[in-house]
Amino acid sequence: MATLELAQIVKSFDKTTIIHGLDLAVADGEFVVFVGPSGCGKSTLLRIISGLEPATSGEIRINGERVNELTAAHRGCSMVFQSYALYPHMSVYNNMAFGLENLGVAKAEIERKVTAAATLLQLGPLLQRKPTQLSGGQRQRVAIGRSIVREPKLFLFDEPLSNLDAELRVSMRAEIRDLHARLGATMVYVTHDQVEAMTMADKIVVLRAGRIEQVGTPLDLYNQPCNQFVAGFIGSPRMNFVPVAQFPHALSGTHTVGIRPEHAQLDDQGPLHLKVAQVEQLGSTSILHGSVVEGTPFELILGGQTRIQRGDTVRVSAPPEHLHCFDTAGLRL
Repeated sequence: MATLELAQIVKSFDKTTIIHGLDLAVADGEFVVFVGPSGCGKSTLLRIISGLEPATSGEIRINGERVNELTAAHRGCSMVFQSYALYPHMSVYNNMAFGLENLGVAKAEIERKVTAAATLLQLGPLLQRKPTQLSGGQRQRVAIGRSIVREPKLFLFDEPLSNLDAELRVSMRAEIRDLHARLGATMVYVTHDQVEAMTMADKIVVLRAGRIEQVGTPLDLYNQPCNQFVAGFIGSPRMNFVPVAQFPHALSGTHTVGIRPEHAQLDDQGPLHLKVAQVEQLGSTSILHGSVVEGTPFELILGGQTRIQRGDTVRVSAPPEHLHCFDTAGLRL
């Protein structure tokens, strides 16, 4: 496996800078997820690591070795893309073996590696099928298997679950996380879906406009977001933000108070008056959607079922220990 270090990585296209002097360290065996909105530079950064895109400046080191001048084929990275990119005329076995054949690996060694990967991914009974005979989840496992047989130093995933339906995404998240545990591999994974990031990562890197906003464990980012951007991006539903005037006991210097929907609670004496515009009855929980002071959007999650209806107004509070205080620049206090 491998460590990865990025030092002052800059990427520009003509006069437009996409990545701005980025530094990052990934430990051996770590599962790191890059997350952020579309256009934040996460896929570009992954391509720079893989060698598919050159950095304008800065240094990329794998296991301490500078690899900037090495081609993608010689960096020891293996990429799994959003599209499966399988050869439709080839069997599962041949799709997984193809890259090794091109490298001149002996036939017996290819068979050993493909069989081992197929067993790991529960693809053994499917080795003679064509991609058109597979489900979306099975095709993605073949694409992952194609990476595993190369025994790379780094596994790189570029939004690999985006083409799957919701149920398959959930099961594939678990499969990839389990694969990471069994291989002990170093993995870097790109997604725009913060739920994927929260459920899969050892460490999350939150990106915005080509810069790192915060790096930490999923619960670090959930409990201690460094600014309003991270606070609003991590968590589902997203954090509510209300003017500090509604919470006079907030920290000195506070401009905006953040409250997660799951931490807000009904309270007859609460400082917020929530006008309910929509109620989602999910059985085990209920979600109230509406607005508070001056039309500020606000969501509240209730345990169990509720009789509250659209058009009702309820009062809401939040425990002081669950208030997130931000200054005028949006930074955490």
